[in-house]
Amino acid sequence: MAGNRSSIRGTRVGGRSEATPDERPQDAPRQVVTDPTRPRDVIDYALQRRAALEDLFSGGGLRSDACDADPYLLRAAKWHGEPSERRCPVCRRGDLTHVTYTFGAQLGPYSGRVRATGELPRLATEFGEFRVYVVEVCHQCTWNHLVTSYILGDGIPRHAPRRPRDLLD
Repeated sequence: MAGNRSSIRGTRVGGRSEATPDERPQDAPRQVVTDPTRPRDVIDYALQRRAALEDLFSGGGLRSDACDADPYLLRAAKWHGEPSERRCPVCRRGDLTHVTYTFGAQLGPYSGRVRATGELPRLATEFGEFRVYVVEVCHQCTWNHLVTSYILGDGIPRHAPRRPRDLLD
């Protein structure tokens, strides 16, 4: 090995890539999506919710562990949340509020934002794929739990939009 310096730990130093252009990874292939506004890969967290509540009410957990909503989540629920028709399962006083978040590489700087449910169909036709998370929050006792998550989008891979201009730019 002392005489041959073209290889270090099995990695070829210098030279060109041995992969042909056809073998190099390209953009993700287009998915066939008949209705971009119809949720795909839906995950329902009802069983986890039920288990968390059973653990809380059977004495296995503390209320402070179950009712631990982050202040940012509480503010998002207050100002951007959508009321649901369900009562809080912990305090049974407050109504639950649903907060909808969108995440995805194709959303770029818009990933991780709270969205109104009415905005989702428009986003689904503008972006190829993004995941939606719905969280339920109680303002009275700060209970919060993930309700569901699903994928929306038209399946056409796109580059993320440019960073929006800031007021200081």
